[in-house]
Parts: sequence; structure tokens; C-alpha cells
Amino acid sequence: MKFKITVYPLRSVLQRAGDAALDAAAALREGASAVERRADEVLSRLRLEREVHDLKEEIGLQMRAVGEMMYASHKGRPADSEQVQEILEYVDGLHEEMEAHRRELETLRGLLICSDCGEGNSAGSLYCQNCGKPLSRG
Repeated sequence: MKFKITVYPLRSVLQRAGDAALDAAAALREGASAVERRADEVLSRLRLEREVHDLKEEIGLQMRAVGEMMYASHKGRPADSEQVQEILEYVDGLHEEMEAHRRELETLRGLLICSDCGEGNSAGSLYCQNCGKPLSRG
């Protein structure tokens, strides 16, 4: 029985090891970049969810103030209608801001937002599930 022993030159072995190390480093960089992107998405969603929560609380406080003014008016202490109007306009702005955050959250979750009615639709939808209009992909 005859054995054949192949001796690889050290330079070739080192070259292959170096190439493998570079490939591994590139894969690690790519993986780290993907993790960073995912972390950024999660942080963005959490930030938006917190802002929506804060807006809901502020709307509740403002509406309570309006309700107290209306009750005071009922009890014979007329409310300043200009002040009520200012509060209600402020609440309208809060609702608009909250709706913008809601749409952004739906987009981050991968939903398609109908440009006509603002409803969120699954990524595979061609038409809005709420109003039936064609969904834009761009």
C-alpha cells in the first residue's frame, strides 16, 4: 500500500485562511448592519407609540377642561366661548398629529396606507380594504 502525501505551500494555506477571515468579517459587518437597522426601526416605533400615548392623554385632559366649562355653564357660570373654541382647535391639531404618527407607525409595520382614506392595508393588498381604491406602491 502506497500513501501519497500532499504538502501545500504555507503561502497558499495562509492566503486561504486570510480570505476566509475577510469573508467572515464581511459577513459580521453585514449582520451588525442588519441588527442596527432593526434596532433603529424598533426605537422609531417605540418613540411613535409613546408620542401617540402622550397625545391621547393630552386630548383627554383638554376635553375634560371643555366638559368642566360646559358643566359650569349649565350651573349658571357661563364659559368663555372663545376659550372653548381655542381648546377645541388645539385638540383638532392634536388629533391631526396623532393621525400622522399612526400612519407612520403603520408604514413602519409594513402596512400600505391608502392615499384616499388613510386606512392601513396589508402589504399584499392591491385595493384598500376600507374604501376599495387602488393602493399606490411608491
